[in-house]
Amino acid sequence: MRMNRLALLSCLVSLASGAQSVPDAGVAAGPQAVDTPSSTAPGPATTASPGSAAQPEAYPKQGTHKSAETPSAETSSAETRAAQAANERPAMPQGDARTTQAASERATTPRDEERDEQADDEDASESEDNDDRDYGQLRVKTSEEDARAEHKRSKRGKKSRDGRKDSSREKRDLCEDEGLEDDDSDELSVLAPLQLDVDGRALTPTTLELHGLHRLTDAQVRAFIRPTTEEGSAPTPASLRQTLRRLARTGLFSRVEPRVRVTEQGVAVLEVHLEEHPIVTQVEVEGLRDLQLDEILEELLHLPPRYPDEDSDEDDEEFVATLRVNGARGTLTVSKPCPPQHPPREWLARMDKDTYRPGIVLGGVTAAMQRALRELRGDGYMLASLSGTLTPDGKLTVIVDEGQLEAVDVVGVEGAIADRVRDALDLKPGDVFLRSDARRAMERLEARLPFLEAKGVDTDSKDAARRRDARIVEERTADGVRHYRTQEQKRKEKRRRENVEVELSWGEMLESWRYGRDGDGITLEGRKLVVHVRPRRPDVDVSLLPIHTQVTGLAPGLAGSLRLWDGKDRIHTTLDAAAFLALRLGGQKIPDDPEGTKRQRRVNLLGGAKVEIPAVGLAELGAQAHDFTDTLDRWRMSDIDSSLYSALINRPDRDYFRRKGVAGFATFRWTDWLAGVEYHADRYETLRSFSPPLSLFRRDSPPFPNAPVTEGRFQSVVARVEYASGAPRNAKVGSLFRTPETALLDIDGDWDHRPFLHAFMTLEVGEGPATTGADERFWKLVGDASLVVPTSSNTGLRLRLRGAGGDNLPEQKREALGGWTALRGFGFKEFKGDVSMLASAEYRWRAFGLFTDLGTVRGEGEWLDARLGVGASFHFSDDVRVDVAWRTDEKATATPEARLFFVRTF
Repeated sequence: MRMNRLALLSCLVSLASGAQSVPDAGVAAGPQAVDTPSSTAPGPATTASPGSAAQPEAYPKQGTHKSAETPSAETSSAETRAAQAANERPAMPQGDARTTQAASERATTPRDEERDEQADDEDASESEDNDDRDYGQLRVKTSEEDARAEHKRSKRGKKSRDGRKDSSREKRDLCEDEGLEDDDSDELSVLAPLQLDVDGRALTPTTLELHGLHRLTDAQVRAFIRPTTEEGSAPTPASLRQTLRRLARTGLFSRVEPRVRVTEQGVAVLEVHLEEHPIVTQVEVEGLRDLQLDEILEELLHLPPRYPDEDSDEDDEEFVATLRVNGARGTLTVSKPCPPQHPPREWLARMDKDTYRPGIVLGGVTAAMQRALRELRGDGYMLASLSGTLTPDGKLTVIVDEGQLEAVDVVGVEGAIADRVRDALDLKPGDVFLRSDARRAMERLEARLPFLEAKGVDTDSKDAARRRDARIVEERTADGVRHYRTQEQKRKEKRRRENVEVELSWGEMLESWRYGRDGDGITLEGRKLVVHVRPRRPDVDVSLLPIHTQVTGLAPGLAGSLRLWDGKDRIHTTLDAAAFLALRLGGQKIPDDPEGTKRQRRVNLLGGAKVEIPAVGLAELGAQAHDFTDTLDRWRMSDIDSSLYSALINRPDRDYFRRKGVAGFATFRWTDWLAGVEYHADRYETLRSFSPPLSLFRRDSPPFPNAPVTEGRFQSVVARVEYASGAPRNAKVGSLFRTPETALLDIDGDWDHRPFLHAFMTLEVGEGPATTGADERFWKLVGDASLVVPTSSNTGLRLRLRGAGGDNLPEQKREALGGWTALRGFGFKEFKGDVSMLASAEYRWRAFGLFTDLGTVRGEGEWLDARLGVGASFHFSDDVRVDVAWRTDEKATATPEARLFFVRTF
């Protein structure tokens, strides 16, 4: 309503600004009349508390009138004299006035009207010319001019009245149809068909009578619905239909039954027999466990959105404003012809600042409980039900059964495995069952018992929707008490099909999109939960290896694994394999070494097998053979990021070597802990960078250098221990590309939940060629720990501490810092030695983050000065981000290093 008022005022100001300017002082301005079409909007009627005798309102005016008068003490215009002459004439009876007006209208032909309009235009033009010539002088009109002016005013007034009448009728028709297009609404279900035919003769009732009112008065109801016909006119079938529809949509009546009665005089009277919804004086809710009282009351006493408040001015019937147009002051009145959309708030049962106000429950108690039940089941309380009683004195007692499970059955496995399934589900009889409980239960099942999977159940696709659409049934007793109970819809018998049919249901697709896999493998039989599982079928995983290095160029490949599950959880077998081949592209080669070029383009192969024996806690026991291009820098940057920047800008930020040999390993697992041992027997070979570089940019730059390694055959034993808080039971342990510098579990924390710690330590002891040529023993210790501390969604602190070092280390196993993830902002492996220490900290605010790295290296028996790198990041997700970093030593510049990363390595 406020917006309508502002819009109306704006329109009037615009009209005023476009009108003729007011004459200067000394020139009399006669009275003016401005007729403006009303700006109306439907709104609530005047409220009245139940039982009070509110008088029915007269139908509001359809037009808005603004009048202004500025008299002058010295002069008066011809219009003023004409108006005074009209007032001096004797008053004409109303009937005579109508007759005279009608005769005048009949005597005026279209040609006369056209001639008068032309004369009016000529007079107006002449008047403007005279005003320009006689500026500041008084013009005196003759009696003939006065008569003509009076005729023009009466004709303009008639046109204005006709325009207002048509405009009002159009607005009223729009008002009648507003909000009444939904014939399938619950409110219209209480409206019985209207019969207007008696003995084959169509009768139009001329009188409307309301019967059956007990708490509300006839005046209150009429004032609320308002007649749809103008005062004094007979109702039409359309207007009666609109009135009945308004009665049905009020939400105040449980039955609206129209009847036509013909009197002895042959007059048709429309009798509307109404049955009011009862007034609820008190509400009590029993049986709540997980739910809160205000949640139930909010649904029971729910009011439509944007329902007008008691202190709101939305129910004002009339708006009056004082305006000034061209110096003339007038009053603008806007009235609303449309009936209110909702009953007055004072009539309804509602919560007012945690206090219950008695009244009629909008739509009735049955509809209110139906709405509450539908909301409960829509929120996931699939077994919830409501019951209640309403006493004649208005006390409503609602009993909420949130839906407790009576039993949990497991189908598909037996014995000890079935017991383990029940333990993993963690759903017990007596628990309140939620749809989200089913989802979490199946997630726990797959995490704790990965050798089982949910079995698809052939159920009715509409079963879940039918369960949510249970009905509330009302039953009345002789003593006036009303009882309410939940009635479940019966499940339809399935048709037996001789042929296989594929049915595609939009409802089923929408249910799947909305609720996902919440019900996979779970059915409800009454209040019994049935879980359907089966041994997991073999898992096949194939992935692309988009490898691009400075020593192979583009070398695409594939990696795959086949996991065979034992349905009795005795032994599970995994087969792994990978292969990639360096392509001959861009004329890449090792300068002056065709044999070396040929060796580096050999096929890269890896293959292995391992078993898992859960009974003894053995996570993996297996062996593998390999002959491929390998690196020990995976802890710095992921494979995909390194290959991407090698292909784009010739910056892989890794060193590679050829490794050929075998490995054996055994790893045990206890909850979040891993402990294992590995044996490696490998031959290492130095690789050289191809020239020219095969990259999209910087093709004219020198090839990215590749550090030489200590060549020869090495044997070593690696012992490791690893901890990952909250690691899922089905997390894969180990891979074909295992090294002592990386963890066996490839998992990360979740910013949205609890703190997460992932740490591992490896000790490698081995023997191999030394720089002097003789074999010597070496050892190396690596420790790496990362901690994620979330403070809110996608916000928190990430810390990392890494230390590594040893003695008599081969070149490929020496430590180095500098580069991405390993002292950001500095050059790749800028600082080398036998021991390194690195600490990193990053704080993230959703998409933005700040980080700092601090590291040092011990080389030649002494520690180098600690180096500090700082930077910022922009996160598209937890992994995908843009990092910019600066070094802070004497070589620092204003231009940072920047990279886009797709995988996080810590």
